[in-house]
Amino acid sequence: MIGTEIENWFDSSLILGNTPEAYGLAIVAFCAALALLYIVKNIGIARLKVLAQKTETDLDDLVVCLIEKFRWFEYQIAAFYVATRYLQRAPAFDKALKLVILLVFTYRAITMAQELLSYWINKIAAQRQLSGTAKTSVVHSTQVILRTVVWVAAMLFVLDNLGVNISAVLTGLGIGGVAVALAAQAILGDLFNFFVILLDKPFNIGDFVTSEAVSGTIEHIGLKSTRIRSVSGEMVVVSNSNLLGSRIRNYKDLTKRRVLFKTAVVYGTSPELLKTIPSIMRKAVESRPKAEFDRCNLYNCGDFSLDFETVYYTTEPNYNAYMAAHEQVLLSILEGFASAGIKTAYPTQTVFVNK
Repeated sequence: MIGTEIENWFDSSLILGNTPEAYGLAIVAFCAALALLYIVKNIGIARLKVLAQKTETDLDDLVVCLIEKFRWFEYQIAAFYVATRYLQRAPAFDKALKLVILLVFTYRAITMAQELLSYWINKIAAQRQLSGTAKTSVVHSTQVILRTVVWVAAMLFVLDNLGVNISAVLTGLGIGGVAVALAAQAILGDLFNFFVILLDKPFNIGDFVTSEAVSGTIEHIGLKSTRIRSVSGEMVVVSNSNLLGSRIRNYKDLTKRRVLFKTAVVYGTSPELLKTIPSIMRKAVESRPKAEFDRCNLYNCGDFSLDFETVYYTTEPNYNAYMAAHEQVLLSILEGFASAGIKTAYPTQTVFVNK
C-alpha cells in the first residue's frame, strides 16, 4: 500500500512543472555527462600529449593546448544543458540558459582563435627570420589588428543569435569603414602591403636589393615602412607601397651572375691578331676561380674602333668579390693585349685633306 502511494506520488506530484522522477533522470544525466567529459579531459588529453610528444611537428601540441583551455565550469554548463533536456522548462529559463551558453562558449572560441592567430603570426615571423625588436613590433601590431577583427566578428555573432537585426549595424560599420579607408588610404595601403611582404616574401631582413628608390640591405620591415641601409651608408625609409610599386631585384638567391662587357681595338689591327682576341679573353676569364667563359665575338665596326663583346658567368654572388674578380679579368686582358701587340681604341677622328 505504501509502495503504491510512493509510486503514485512520483507519477503525480509536480515541482515547478516536473515530477520527482524527471528530476532524478536529470540528476543522473548531469552526473553521467559530467563524468564522461572529465574522463575525456583527463584520460584523452593525457594520451594526446603522449602522442604529440612523439611527433616532430608542433601543430598537434597546439591542438592539445587548445583543448586544455576548456575550464571546469564550461564542462558543468555542458552537463547541465544535457540534464535540462529531461525537464519541462519555461521559455524564460531556456532563453537565459541559451544566453549563458552563447556568451561562455563564444568567449572560449575567441581565446582559441587568438591562440591560433598567435601561433600563425609567430610561425611566419620565424620563417621570415625576424628577430629582436622587429619581431616584437610585427607580432604585437599584427595581433592587435587581428584580435580586433575577431572581437568584432564575435560581437556580431552574439547579437545575431540573440535576434538582433545586425543589418543596420553592418551598414553603419560599412559606411564608417569607407570613411576611415578614404581618410587613411595611404596608411591602409602600406598596412596591406606589409602583409603582402610577410606572406609573399619578396625579400627578407639581410637581403641586398635594388629598386627604383634605393639600393641597399634590408634592415627592418615595419607595418608602414621598410628601412634599407643604402650602399652609401645612410638609412633610407621607404613606404611599403612605394617599395612594392617599383621593380625589386633581390640578390640573396643569386647563384650565377652574367657579366657582359665590351672591348674596343684600333682600326688597322691585322685579321690574324683579331682572331686571337677570343682566346685571350677565354684565358683571362678561366684564370679566375668561380668564372665560366661563354663567348667572345667581334660584333661591330664602330666609328673609331673594332668592338668585341665578351660574356662570362661568375658563381660568386657577393658583389665586392665579383668586382674584384672582374678587375683581375680586365687586367689579364690588358696584359694579353700588350703581349700580343694589340692596341685598345679611344675616341679619335682622322681628317684627310685633299691637296
